[in-house]
Amino acid sequence: MKKHVQNLRIIKELVKAEFKLRYQGSFLGYFWTLIKPLLLFGVIYLVFNFFLPISQENYAIYLLLGVLMWTFFHEATLVGMNTFVTKRDLVTKIYFSRTSLILASTISSLITFVLNMVVFFVFLILSGLVPGPEAFMFILYAVELYLIATGVTFILASLYIHFHDLQHIWEIFLQIGFWLTPIIYPLSLIPTEYHDYVLLNPIARLIEYSRGLFIDYQIPSLQMNLYLLIATIIIFAGGYLVFKTQESKIAEKL
Repeated sequence: MKKHVQNLRIIKELVKAEFKLRYQGSFLGYFWTLIKPLLLFGVIYLVFNFFLPISQENYAIYLLLGVLMWTFFHEATLVGMNTFVTKRDLVTKIYFSRTSLILASTISSLITFVLNMVVFFVFLILSGLVPGPEAFMFILYAVELYLIATGVTFILASLYIHFHDLQHIWEIFLQIGFWLTPIIYPLSLIPTEYHDYVLLNPIARLIEYSRGLFIDYQIPSLQMNLYLLIATIIIFAGGYLVFKTQESKIAEKL
């Protein structure tokens, strides 16, 4: 019990340090993490609303939610995989649970995501869409999004200490994933026979289900939510198990 309490304290201090370091020396600080997804949203909205219009009700909200959720996954995994390299001195000189560093990194990204979602809700209300009771389901989806991102980060961080080229490979995968995931375009634009393949990606499911809560006021069926929950548990647990097999080698490889 005492060990768990100590780990929680370490994670808390690491999160505070991580959050401060990300914006240290920056004039706009946290606002850069908001400006980047908003700029991406603005450019995409301009192109696909005016020049190549997509037929989608409440497209601005549809697009913004997808961009914010994908941006969190992108940032959490990309920053998290580098955490042992960027904190090499801490890892090699002090012994503590290496899991704490991964969790601190992804929690820091989660805090940014939560702040960005506050802005999303402002946009939502200004658009005339008042969140209904279905919106509370988004709390579960946000938790699942965090767990999936953390599970993937566990795997990436474990491999990155052996293969530094992994960062470039993962950046390419993220770019491909952005376009293969229905973020800019609705799922309805993809032929029906391919929907199941697209929704094999749990991030695509999370974005689709979350949009349904805010735009259509609909909660997916129990079966669909169970599939997503099982996928989340498998990814998180699998990532953690992979990480534990490499944890003892981290300091040596650095």
